[in-house]
Amino acid sequence: MFINDVVGPYIGVFIEWGFLMVFLLNWVLYINNPNKSIVILSFIMAVSYITSEHLYLVYSTYLNWFIYDLLTLTCIGLLIRYQKISPSPVNCYIVCGLILNAILITAIYCDIYVRSNSEPWWLWSVYSFGVNICDVMMITALAINKDFLGLSKLLIKVRIIKGLNKHQALI
Repeated sequence: MFINDVVGPYIGVFIEWGFLMVFLLNWVLYINNPNKSIVILSFIMAVSYITSEHLYLVYSTYLNWFIYDLLTLTCIGLLIRYQKISPSPVNCYIVCGLILNAILITAIYCDIYVRSNSEPWWLWSVYSFGVNICDVMMITALAINKDFLGLSKLLIKVRIIKGLNKHQALI
């Protein structure tokens, strides 16, 4: 079952509220900490999610969300590259969550707009729950600042096989 148009906007507002609250939480918790990486990440995510709901860059909602995910990934990637954000497990959760969201958004956009499909099928349910689970996962990672699912460890193992060191795997 996919999330319909009645419940969807409320879930969207809840996700935006979650990113805003986690930003405020991290701002208070890390105000005296010299490493502000988690605060910067929380701020970027809050701004991205709030502006994507209110400032449309293109006509399609799905395409708009896709563009915002790419812009957010680019911004985070540049901050990591220029060492404004230090490597941490939270980076893995944010980057993986945004990439999964972008893939799911692309799939649903192609299904609805390119293929002109209006019949609900399993992809719609996967999209509905997948995007929201990724968003909650990112909010949780920002709130607790720990590798709670072992995603960072998994990425380190996969990248060590390919010859990368631990710090590069966290980026």
